[in-house]
Parts: sequence; C-alpha cells; structure tokens
Amino acid sequence: MTKVKGFLLAESMVALTLAIMGISLLVLIVGGTRTTEQKIELRTDRAYAWHVMKTNNLEKILVHNRMYHPVGTNGVYDETDQKTYVVKK
Repeated sequence: MTKVKGFLLAESMVALTLAIMGISLLVLIVGGTRTTEQKIELRTDRAYAWHVMKTNNLEKILVHNRMYHPVGTNGVYDETDQKTYVVKK
C-alpha cells in the first residue's frame, strides 16, 4: 500500500479547518451567552430595586454598585447609565 502525500496534506488541512471552525463556534456561543446573562441580570436588578424601594418607601438604593431612584409608578432611574427604565410587573 502506497501513501499519497498530497492526500495526507489535504486531509490534515480539512481537519485543521474543522477544528478552527469548532473553536470559533464555541467562542461565539459562550460570548453570546455572557452578554445575554448580563442583560438579564441588569433587568432583574432594576426590578429588585423597584420592589425594595416601593415596599420600604426608600428614595434610593444601591444594587450591585448601581444607584437606583424611583421614577413614577413603575420606573427606576439608574445613576450609572443616567437612564430611566420601566419595570414590568
């Protein structure tokens, strides 16, 4: 049985390409999951801050290094982002 050098080179190139594609896909999935997790955590923090401020009649609260103030009946103002967010009940 004779080995064909060109075939072995092509086979190794295909294997390397598949490995690189797999690693790239893994990085994209993990990165996307982290950004989604951060967004959900911020939304949860806002809802928590709103609930605590309304039940305890507080003017401001610090949650995970972010200062929140109540705005209206269902909103919070984030001093860090300097934005007002509506909290869904």
